[in-house]
Amino acid sequence: MLMNTRDQYGLIARLLHWLIAALAIGMIVGGSLLSILPSGGFKAVAIAGHKSIGVVIFLLMIGRIAWRLTNPQPRDLGNIPILNYIARLVHIFLYVVLLLQPLVGILMSQAYGYPVSLFGIFKLPPLVWQSPSLGNVLREAHGVTAVLLAAFIIIHVAAALKHHFVDRDGTLMRMLKGS
Repeated sequence: MLMNTRDQYGLIARLLHWLIAALAIGMIVGGSLLSILPSGGFKAVAIAGHKSIGVVIFLLMIGRIAWRLTNPQPRDLGNIPILNYIARLVHIFLYVVLLLQPLVGILMSQAYGYPVSLFGIFKLPPLVWQSPSLGNVLREAHGVTAVLLAAFIIIHVAAALKHHFVDRDGTLMRMLKGS
């Protein structure tokens, strides 16, 4: 089943969830390692790959939001309304940061005067003017959003594990296998 129902997530929602999760976690780890790489050819390739994957995450998130807006959301399985509300807030925050993080990275790179391409296939048009001082502000913002994203991923994973092992309510299984 491709589409969501009131009781389960469809294949597309699950694929987008896990693909974006894997890419985002990889980017957090990879991004933190970029600063310790020595300058040179490998670092330049790693940075170009980091930028390209950031563009992919941004595009996947646009698709994920469109999919979410056009599909029913499975009902909450938790029976504590305030926790269900907090879960919805965490999801909204994750969506915002998963859009903001790559966008800020793209703007930062362009502000420093470096182009952003999608695996060399095409180059994104410049969205900001070249300005090292703007680049510095965006670099700080990119670092802050990375920390926030990592923290909320940890919260999200912890909540999923609580649902699975403590509440035993099937929330995690809906995202793993749809039922």
